Amino acid sequence: MSRSKPRSGVRGMADLHLHTLYSDGTARLVDLLDWVEQRTSLDLVAITDHDRIDGALRAQAMHAAADYHFGLVVGEEITTRSGHLLGLFLTRPIPPFRSVTETVERIHDQGGLAVAPHALGIFLSLGRGSLVRLQTDPRPERHLDGVELINPSLGGRLRHAALAELNDERLHLPGMGNSDAHVLETVGSAWTTFDGTTADEFRVALEAGVVEAVGRHWSTGHNVAVYGRQLMAKARKLRHTLRPSGEWR
Repeated sequence: MSRSKPRSGVRGMADLHLHTLYSDGTARLVDLLDWVEQRTSLDLVAITDHDRIDGALRAQAMHAAADYHFGLVVGEEITTRSGHLLGLFLTRPIPPFRSVTETVERIHDQGGLAVAPHALGIFLSLGRGSLVRLQTDPRPERHLDGVELINPSLGGRLRHAALAELNDERLHLPGMGNSDAHVLETVGSAWTTFDGTTADEFRVALEAGVVEAVGRHWSTGHNVAVYGRQLMAKARKLRHTLRPSGEWR
C-alpha cells in the first residue's frame, strides 16, 4: 500500500491485530513502527501479541518519543479456554487460560474493548456456541464489542461466509477487518474504516457500529510461507536468548 494520508473529514483506516517478535511475529518493534509509517496508509494500529503486552507497552513508549503520523493502541491476543480473544486499549495484561466470559469482563474492567478474532476459524478460535452465548448473556459486561469479519489467513478465508451469516442473523456486532500480520508485508492487508483518524474516534465509531471491514484474503501458498518465516524468526530469537548478541526489539 502506498502511503497517502487522508484529508480531514474522510474515513480513517485501522489495523488492530499485529504481531511482533514478542510473540509469534517476525518483526522487531522499531521495524513494525517504521513500516506502518513509511509503507502504509494506516491511521491507527494495535500491537496484539499473544498473552503479553510488554512489547506493546514498549512500542507505545517508542511511538510517543518519535514523530509518527499514526496512532498506536496497546492490545493483547488472549488465549481463553474457548479460543483467542483480542483485548484493545489495555493498560494491564489479561491473564490467559480463563473462561471467555471472565476474560471479556476483565477487558471491560480496565476500559478496554473485546473483539473476537478469526472467529469460527480452524485453530484456537471462538466457536458459534461461545459467540452466541456471549451476545445473549443478560449481563452486558460480557458482550463483545466487535468481531473480526475479515481476517486474511487461511482460517479466516474458509470461514468468512459462515461468520458473516452468523453475525447478520444472531450476533449483530460491528464488523472489523484486521490483517493479523505476522510479517511486515501483510500489515494493512485488511483494515477497518471509521469516521476520523484517532484512537478516540475509532472507539466512538465502533461503539456506534459505524465501521466497515475491508481487505483481501491470502493465498494458501502465502500462508505456508508465513508459517515458515515465523519458525525461522522464533529460532533466531531463541538463539539470541541463549547467546545474546544485540538488541532485538
